[in-house]
Amino acid sequence: MGMKIDNLRRWAAVCWLVVVAGVAFPQSQQGGMAAFREGQLRKIEQFRDTKQREIAAFRDSLNEVYASYLEQRWESFKLFRHERSFRPMPEPPVYDPSEPVRDEDNELPVVAEVPVTLPVPVDTVDLPVVAPVVPAPTTVRAEFFGTQVLLQRAGNYSISHLANASEDEVARFWRQLAGMPVDTVVNDLLRIARELRLNGWGKFVLAREVAGKYIPDASENERVVFAVFMLNQLGYGAKVGRSGQTLYAMLASNATMYTPYFTFHGGSHDGNMKYYVIVPSHEELTDIETCKVEFGGGDVPVDFAVAEQPRLADDMAEQPLQFGGDSYNVAYNRNLVRYYATYPCVDFDIYGTAPVDGELLNSLGRQLSPHIDGKSGREAVNYLLHLVQNAFRYKTDQDNYGYEKWNFAEETLVSAYSDCDDRAIFFAQLVRNLLGMKVVLVYYPGIHLATAVHFDEEIFGNYVTVDGEKFLICDPTYVNAHVGMAMPDVGTKVEIIKLF
Repeated sequence: MGMKIDNLRRWAAVCWLVVVAGVAFPQSQQGGMAAFREGQLRKIEQFRDTKQREIAAFRDSLNEVYASYLEQRWESFKLFRHERSFRPMPEPPVYDPSEPVRDEDNELPVVAEVPVTLPVPVDTVDLPVVAPVVPAPTTVRAEFFGTQVLLQRAGNYSISHLANASEDEVARFWRQLAGMPVDTVVNDLLRIARELRLNGWGKFVLAREVAGKYIPDASENERVVFAVFMLNQLGYGAKVGRSGQTLYAMLASNATMYTPYFTFHGGSHDGNMKYYVIVPSHEELTDIETCKVEFGGGDVPVDFAVAEQPRLADDMAEQPLQFGGDSYNVAYNRNLVRYYATYPCVDFDIYGTAPVDGELLNSLGRQLSPHIDGKSGREAVNYLLHLVQNAFRYKTDQDNYGYEKWNFAEETLVSAYSDCDDRAIFFAQLVRNLLGMKVVLVYYPGIHLATAVHFDEEIFGNYVTVDGEKFLICDPTYVNAHVGMAMPDVGTKVEIIKLF
């Protein structure tokens, strides 16, 4: 479907160049060229309308075929999880400053390196694009994390609520969604996603959030089906799963996620594709039922990496931090924090490389400048390290939330408590953005997460070698420890998660 539209757009562009070339003709020929241009424009419009009807018919046939598969008995799949666990640590250890600092090196053996997940800019994602958006005379206002968005009225259609989560009911609901003016809805989702700089995950959340504007009083199950349906129309791999009478979205992704998944064999993904189950309730699922085939046009994996900060309306607040007798008030956008809270657990490099809110960085940078500007790398990093070690209260995710949750830097800033992974990501972002130094995350498998920083100056201590360069261990959870000090009793073999 995307290829058909791309060909149409290329053909129209060539025709348009031919038409506009007439402006260079002499005045005596302008009348004839004007008539020629008008005729060519009519042909382009007719061609576009014909192709749009073909695309709509093709999309309708895909939806009908898929609905017929949804009616068939769903297959049960055993769910698996990637492991990225941590040993319970009731309280972080505190370094005794009376202990002498040894001027010697101790290299930790690296057992694995995880390359950074490169974020894809929103405008370069290869997704099908339907007809250009034509402003409608009437619009509907919706809200996406405090940000007002406009939706075109989608015309006349009728959607009755799901009676249950059976195959027949989901298939019936899918057919009703296909009976909407789908192009209008898809155009709006694409337009809003570009305006707000949303990645694939953001498009899923957007579709789920605005579902109620198309389906009044939409239930949670109906929001799930609506969001999956729209992702499929956009070309993404997504499926509806069921456990009991609860429906779940399952998203195809190349990212490593720490949420239940199953591997779908075959299909349009040249082999196997992991479908991750989005479980907002965080309950433990061991298996899932779903349609045994994929939607015909959905073969784009959902992307989670953040190429650009989402453009959400400002809802600014200040978070107080205290350290070393100094008090800081750090500005942040509450809308961005609420959006990031929707994320499932993805791999740490996505959190560590996401653009940090500019207002937050400017606010923090201005207040920290007396302690880091003009200092040596070691002095500046030590100050940020001690700040993170002491300005946040510690509590494990299980004690704090009742489940494992990993935070973006903005979330850690405003959270009542933080643990080792939150602190490591927050500290890494400070070093990357305020000091411009290279930093990696250091994972002690099954135990702990810390960081390591590359210095231009010679510093002794615990370190790892990454790409032939020395990175000194910096542990934001080892309270009062300095650069080059690894937390005791967490082992020595580490996995490196690169952030550059």
